[in-house]
Amino acid sequence: MFNKISSFLFFTLLCVVVSTSQLNAQNNQYLIFEDETLVKGDSCLSNRSDYSKFRLDYVNDSTLVKNLQIIVGANYKSEYFSSVEQFNIFDFKFWLLSNDSYKSNGDLELKITYRVKNKLMERVFSICLTYVDPNPIDRGANTPDFVKLPIYFGTDRNYIKSKDLNDTFGIKRSKLKYGIVEVSIPHDHRVGEIESPAIWKFEFTEDPKKHMMLQKISLLEKNEFFDKLSKDIEESEKKSTFLFVHGYNTSFSEAAKRTAQISYDLKFDGKAVFYSWPSQASTFRYGKDEENIAWSQSNMQRFLEDYLSKSQAEEIYLVAHSMGNRGLTHAIVQVMKNHPDLRNKIKEIILAAPDIDADVFKNEIAPQMVAETKKPITLYVSADDLALKASKLLHGNPRAGDAGEKMVIVDGVETIDASGIDTSFLSHSYFADTNSIISDIFDIIQSGQRALDRKRLSLIKLKNNIFYWKVKQ
Repeated sequence: MFNKISSFLFFTLLCVVVSTSQLNAQNNQYLIFEDETLVKGDSCLSNRSDYSKFRLDYVNDSTLVKNLQIIVGANYKSEYFSSVEQFNIFDFKFWLLSNDSYKSNGDLELKITYRVKNKLMERVFSICLTYVDPNPIDRGANTPDFVKLPIYFGTDRNYIKSKDLNDTFGIKRSKLKYGIVEVSIPHDHRVGEIESPAIWKFEFTEDPKKHMMLQKISLLEKNEFFDKLSKDIEESEKKSTFLFVHGYNTSFSEAAKRTAQISYDLKFDGKAVFYSWPSQASTFRYGKDEENIAWSQSNMQRFLEDYLSKSQAEEIYLVAHSMGNRGLTHAIVQVMKNHPDLRNKIKEIILAAPDIDADVFKNEIAPQMVAETKKPITLYVSADDLALKASKLLHGNPRAGDAGEKMVIVDGVETIDASGIDTSFLSHSYFADTNSIISDIFDIIQSGQRALDRKRLSLIKLKNNIFYWKVKQ
């Protein structure tokens, strides 16, 4: 009798398992979300939602799923995935924020197709998107209308006593100084933008509710600066930091805001630092900027050496733009030659639109950087950069940030062609102004993926096994 009951229970259990498996197959659920409530018909996602379980998983690991295709669309943008792994590592929250999907009052469209035993399976979802005002405790020190970010800086500009914080540091050369500037960012900030007053909007003064602003500047002694920086970095999850060196035609205030914007848009966990050399902040003072970036190289080298050795960071990203590349690349090579032990601190070097002679960069600077640092180097170039076109006319030689026939391609450097993605007047600040480049840099920092594995890039092969990458439009 006991054996009959046992057999009956086993058979019943087996039937339940089989019928459940068949039901899942009938409902196209060989692939399911870790939290299926996120994709129910009445579900909505917001900028405050938890996306940690917006991930796919196999119902049965033994089921052979073939020809998987996942298409995701929102606000006229789309992404494609061919594996569960690709889908699960993608940062959907950042992507939706970067293309303003939450504020478009649209839907997140999701289509999953695959084959199991030659049978086509399909799941389609339409999930509403909503925008929720950020929680005040989310980033930095906050008020109901804006967030404040502390940004560390080093500068060899002259100090000016001024009621306007934008004028605290001028355009003249001076001794190296250290400090922290507090930058506010409005809660309705758009990725890639530095919000500022616009005359056509009848805005004549800065308003922290609408514009990025400097809220406070504190000068520190050198030891105090690095002690505080190292303690703040220690509190970050990855113990990380990045150093940004601005380019030509940039004021201290503009450099501070740009650094804050990059840090905020990248959702950078560590501490942001920038170095501000005495650019004249004028389109017509290019020659003086060239003289000053050359003069500033020794100061920048000392600052970089201290930054690498005293910040106690485990992951350091070095980023330069335009003419700032002249100072940073020189400083990197010299510091690495003098202190090769510091190379282990560097995680990645990102050079955006370098205003450097292309031949000098290709034959001298890049090979030295590759040999001395032994770290990944990413070079962003563009054929649309009017500032570099003007520099080329002035110097008579192509620039390292140019794309086209004279594009710089060097072993050990990943060249990314960003032509066609920036429609601004000069197209010179595309690395921080455009969502696609910000997203690509985000992928570098968050996942450490090389160009070959980053979905936003297409591999372009030339003859003789020479290749570079193009940003998808």
